[in-house]
Amino acid sequence: MKYLIPLLFFTLPTSANPTWGFYAHKKINKMAIFCLPPPLINLYKQHLEEIERLAVLPDQRRHNLDQEAARHYIDLDQYNLSSIAYLNFEKAIELYTNDSLQKHGIVPWIIPIMKNRLKQAFFNRDTLQIIKLSAELGHYIADAHVPLHTTSNYDGQKTNQVGIHAFWESRIPEMLQTELEDWSTPAKYLPDLQKETWSWILASHSLVDNLLQKEAQLSQQTKPINKYIFLKKGSLLMKTYAPTYAKAYHQSLNHQIENQFHEAVQHIGDVWYSAWLEAGQPDFK
Repeated sequence: MKYLIPLLFFTLPTSANPTWGFYAHKKINKMAIFCLPPPLINLYKQHLEEIERLAVLPDQRRHNLDQEAARHYIDLDQYNLSSIAYLNFEKAIELYTNDSLQKHGIVPWIIPIMKNRLKQAFFNRDTLQIIKLSAELGHYIADAHVPLHTTSNYDGQKTNQVGIHAFWESRIPEMLQTELEDWSTPAKYLPDLQKETWSWILASHSLVDNLLQKEAQLSQQTKPINKYIFLKKGSLLMKTYAPTYAKAYHQSLNHQIENQFHEAVQHIGDVWYSAWLEAGQPDFK
């Protein structure tokens, strides 16, 4: 036991390719509702709690469904960007095989697939499926806006920064709270979702080096005693980043996290709206 107990004090809550924390996913889905026009917002507002609750279903499902994990990320650093960027799934399979794509993540392609399923649910006027698919689609779109979902160094494990994933997408958003409540613009139609999805992912990927470098620089300037605190999680004492360190890191990123958060909100609203338009704008009075 003397060898086991100390480990509890130096455990950072991480997992392979984690996603926006539950708090952020729920908030992103909720705020996306208010991008929608009156004929559609009424339906979503009636199911607001379900949209929030089901926002985390894809993460919960990863423990029981082998193919789920690949839907949340893509390791762009494992590809020649000029060869894979903007490909649809069929073309990508021709070049890389399905096994390879599944190994390195398929988030650029699951989003258009889910949008087409949502479009069909709208066409069928199937409210249960509309809400479920909208919530899950929102989850994948939000994940596409997390820079660390676009690299094999997803948790800083290759740069001695293990824990940075949850730090960026969970710890800081939970710290910001009301600062994230900046309403987005009305939803707009996206005629080419595959192209748009790639644009979001490539923009996210362009931020990877910056967020890693900023944390590395801050870490060098900070004594370990000022970098971490311990929080009690049930019966365990967990090591996590101190509030002062989190604030300093957030400031060094110059609103990067808020910008990605708000982009996710806007684009979820755009995709929900686009699916509804393409289904013929069904009325749900």
